[in-house]
Amino acid sequence: MKPYVQIADRIARSIATGELPLGARLPPQRIFAFDEQIAVSTASRVYEELTRRGLVKGEIGRGTFVSNRFAPLDPSLQEPSGTGIDLEIMFRLSTDARNRIAASTNLFFKAGVAVTAVTPPSVRASRPALSTFARLTSEGGFKVDPSNVLLAGNGKQAIAATFSALAPRGGRIAVEALTYPFAIATARMLGVELVPLPLDGEGIIPHALDRAADAGLNGAYLQTTLQSPLVVTMSESRREQIAAVLRKHNLAAIEDRVYGFLKPTRPLAAFAPDHVIQIDSLSKRLMPGLSLGIIACPRRFDEAVARSLRSGGWMAPSLSVGLAQHWIEDGVVDFVEASKRQDAKAMFDIARSAFEGLDYQSSPEALHGWLMLPSQWRADSFVSACADLGIAVAPGSAFAVGKSVAPTGVRIAYSAPDLSTWTYALREVAKLATAGSESNGRPL
Repeated sequence: MKPYVQIADRIARSIATGELPLGARLPPQRIFAFDEQIAVSTASRVYEELTRRGLVKGEIGRGTFVSNRFAPLDPSLQEPSGTGIDLEIMFRLSTDARNRIAASTNLFFKAGVAVTAVTPPSVRASRPALSTFARLTSEGGFKVDPSNVLLAGNGKQAIAATFSALAPRGGRIAVEALTYPFAIATARMLGVELVPLPLDGEGIIPHALDRAADAGLNGAYLQTTLQSPLVVTMSESRREQIAAVLRKHNLAAIEDRVYGFLKPTRPLAAFAPDHVIQIDSLSKRLMPGLSLGIIACPRRFDEAVARSLRSGGWMAPSLSVGLAQHWIEDGVVDFVEASKRQDAKAMFDIARSAFEGLDYQSSPEALHGWLMLPSQWRADSFVSACADLGIAVAPGSAFAVGKSVAPTGVRIAYSAPDLSTWTYALREVAKLATAGSESNGRPL
């Protein structure tokens, strides 16, 4: 076993036993190297190994802190706990929306299960079904060609398939420095290196993507509308600039548009149709309980993505395809989308009031927000303190790519079961943020 791994194992045991408690600050690497009588380069590898295991997290200007005693699954693999108020996983469905779904589903099954609904899973569907899904994902005047539509079991499977199709093991895909945690977990599983790029108020900075492409990329994964966790949206001019970079380098981009229905805009694909693979899903539009991943894929990538879907077992179940088509044509999806947009506006107004005086960014169209914490807080400690109150929020570290240092903030998903619960939860989170960690016995 390599010496740095042995040292990391020893530190990990100290963390697991509580000898190094949550929030404890590790010494600077030079001091650690002196104490351990090892080279500074070896100390750096120890810290990198502890970071890789999810046990510590570095913060610019502050140091390296114990962030986790037990190194659980990636945040992207977490499931709803079923206890407390979960503002970590994005899920919101009103009573009226549930009733409308139930009534439509009852009609679907009353008509009898069609032969097409019991066939094996597939990446394709009937022409009428593909036309329905193409219309659903056509926004901002950009029409998706039904013949370009491929289907996955859900949006996560669509991401995995497109990553696999674009990048071989050891390949490189550019992403926002803070991105969807599942994309991080998928890249790790596939052996793909994610290249984090800086963001501004509109998303990825074009010249950063240009420089990364010069160094060699197999693709890019971008959230162009209501990006998670920072809730930023690319302007049309920014999309044009990104599209120009894609054309210059003949680079493929995966455009994740799962929040597009909340704020319809012309997609990136409208500016570089031969270079952009669009991903959409029913999980956010409708509900995650029965989903479908919709991929609008230029012909040049069609076979590679279809092959990845089949190889990964990520094809769409035929019953899901039939039910999704029925829901769309019956007006259920339009109804639920309108309900969610209405909920988003109401919950945004409550959040803006609750976090008055704090650094909070969101949008009236979004279903999540980003709270920057006062300087006395560390994100992991704040998340732990919220958990003590029975409220789950997501730390910035869950979205940080590789060695990227996450800002000291938390994402808050608009997931409360009703507005009264939402108001209560946000008031408690705001009180905790303004009270400060020392008053709650939390380490800095």
